[in-house]
Amino acid sequence: MNVTVRETDQYERLKGYCFLCCQTYYVMISSFLSEPEKKIVAAHELEHIVLHKQELKLAPMKDSVLYNMTSKTEYEANLYAANILITDQDVETLSQDPDLNYFSMCSSLNVSPELMSFKLYSLARRGYSYHMPMEIDSGFLAK
Repeated sequence: MNVTVRETDQYERLKGYCFLCCQTYYVMISSFLSEPEKKIVAAHELEHIVLHKQELKLAPMKDSVLYNMTSKTEYEANLYAANILITDQDVETLSQDPDLNYFSMCSSLNVSPELMSFKLYSLARRGYSYHMPMEIDSGFLAK
């Protein structure tokens, strides 16, 4: 499988998109994003290539909002990005530090609270006993 990743300033409102052309998958990431956001978008778009190949044969997948939960494919892409960018071991190690709260844990890992919520949800689904932070409205995770 051939995958090409590029930054683009062509579509300012889009965070990223991916498409298939001539047997090569392309991932385009907005140059207007911060470096941490670019990593999230790259991991998100990679998931589309891994799990949603059939859909990509029909049309590009475009994302204008991070953590968009409008469809099953976007939901899966967000979970996948969280699992790629945040290791289970990192969460385990940082959760042992009584001086860290949820937001300082996110800061230590250089991830957004929203992405961390996806990771914690993923861990909970796999039987780990981490709790969602009460300060964040994580209702958007329910599916």
